Amino acid sequence: MSGEDDLIDVNTLVTLGRERLATLLAEAAITNPCMRRRLQFELAVQKNENILEVVDRWINDLSKQTSFLDAQQVDELARELEAIRAAVVSNVSRVALTLAPDLMWQFFTLAGTVYERTTEEGWEVSRVFDQACADLVKMSVDAEIEPKLFATKVVSAISSNHYSEYSALIPAIASAQPWASAYVSEFRALLQRLLDEQPGPSGSTNSERSRVLRHALRELDFHSAA
Repeated sequence: MSGEDDLIDVNTLVTLGRERLATLLAEAAITNPCMRRRLQFELAVQKNENILEVVDRWINDLSKQTSFLDAQQVDELARELEAIRAAVVSNVSRVALTLAPDLMWQFFTLAGTVYERTTEEGWEVSRVFDQACADLVKMSVDAEIEPKLFATKVVSAISSNHYSEYSALIPAIASAQPWASAYVSEFRALLQRLLDEQPGPSGSTNSERSRVLRHALRELDFHSAA
């Protein structure tokens, strides 16, 4: 067995030595944008740069990409998105807990970077955003974000859920009931208040905004009762 059948893992790569590995990574980064951005992040962390600025720069750099993505590139981008999500949850939350939720909200803007550049379904990408929804809820609670502000941002998000990037957000909020009841209650109250404030008679329930709000309220109640 040889060639493509040879096993390539951490243990075998270590045998190449640091200098050879560094050379190969540098060569790969020239033609692989995902690899280049990830290496830039790792180097910035190594230099003890401001982690908040580093991740913000990473998100902005990725958001500017416009080239079409095939199936393999979508999978690779999903891994990069997962790396960014993990960096916000671990690196950023550790040093700037109160600012981490805003950076995670910014992370969701990358949905268009993927879905507008490919015809692929992007299941792996969807999984990353689903996990980010759960992370966002926990980080917001841990950072003691004002429940009213959090609820307002969630309503805005689900009202502009163009790529279904927020599809797991309401289930994540409902699951937080045991340890973040104030956030769940405030979100439910805001949904109901906005529905009550919808202009016009009963016919107004046919509006798109009313439909979104009612669906969100039903989904919240369903997952809360589950």
